[in-house]
Amino acid sequence: MPDTAVPLGADVPAPGGTSRPTAENETVCDVVGFLLLAACAAWTDYCASGREAHPESVLLGLLAVAAGYATGRIAGSVLPLAALLGPAVAVAVLAPTAGPRVLDDDAVAALLSLAVGAACCAGYAARSRGLRWTARGSALLALLLAAESLLTDATVGALACAGLLVVAGSAHRARRRRRALVLLALCALLAVAAVLVLAHGSSGGTPAASGPGTQVSAQRLGLWRDALHAVERQPLRGVGPGDFAEGSASSAPLQQAAEQGWPGLALLGAAFVWCLWALSRSPRPTPAVLSAAGALTALGVQASVSPVLSVPAVVVGAGLLLGLGAARP
Repeated sequence: MPDTAVPLGADVPAPGGTSRPTAENETVCDVVGFLLLAACAAWTDYCASGREAHPESVLLGLLAVAAGYATGRIAGSVLPLAALLGPAVAVAVLAPTAGPRVLDDDAVAALLSLAVGAACCAGYAARSRGLRWTARGSALLALLLAAESLLTDATVGALACAGLLVVAGSAHRARRRRRALVLLALCALLAVAAVLVLAHGSSGGTPAASGPGTQVSAQRLGLWRDALHAVERQPLRGVGPGDFAEGSASSAPLQQAAEQGWPGLALLGAAFVWCLWALSRSPRPTPAVLSAAGALTALGVQASVSPVLSVPAVVVGAGLLLGLGAARP
């Protein structure tokens, strides 16, 4: 990250522009988030009603996100830098050692991308406070985490970490965060659209190649195609939470659509948009906010092609990073 100081707070207002977010606006954002969380839980219960569905995993996932977000908000207010660097250092130490023993490569890569975002966010937050050596150490930590992602077999995860470094590095002079957040939202939308196009255009045949990577691709395409067919048959309520392909469609958007219909997918998209909105109201420096938003977008791209959101550690980590990025130091 470049050696450039960025003031704390929201976007620097242009003449005649908007002012910094007030406590009342932050309260409105929190209330909207609570209502959205309640809507997701209510829709999950509605889709499971009258069926032998299994909504427990979805509801526990919502609870895990809320717990991680609340923890991040509190820790980020009390320990603005340590709360960001602590999880990043823990992931850097545990990912190459204990990670492969308990998690698959996709989940490890997702945790690494979240840790890269936390390290970059800490670097910019330290720079704004004049802690140059802490900022440089955070930059080195982010590079180390990105290098560790190359040791996994998750190609998308490694690319996500590399892209996140590009986003964080190019955000050092950013002052208008809303435009950048809109671009990040479009990146996530394009990833979901690409998966939908691939699922719709894939044929039912088996690929001619027989390598390990081809077999995995064929399996994922088959799951995506089945999920799309499921939502076409049940567009409103889906097949029920936890009742599609043993709870894994190798794509969070398609799994959500297959199990809870198009309204469930709309709620998932609304939750992601709310995350970016919450970060847009954050009093942290704009480059730090964009680093956290880039990490969540990278996770969204990974979740569109792999079942990383079914891993509790990844879900809690996403909520924790969101809370840390939106906290008022």
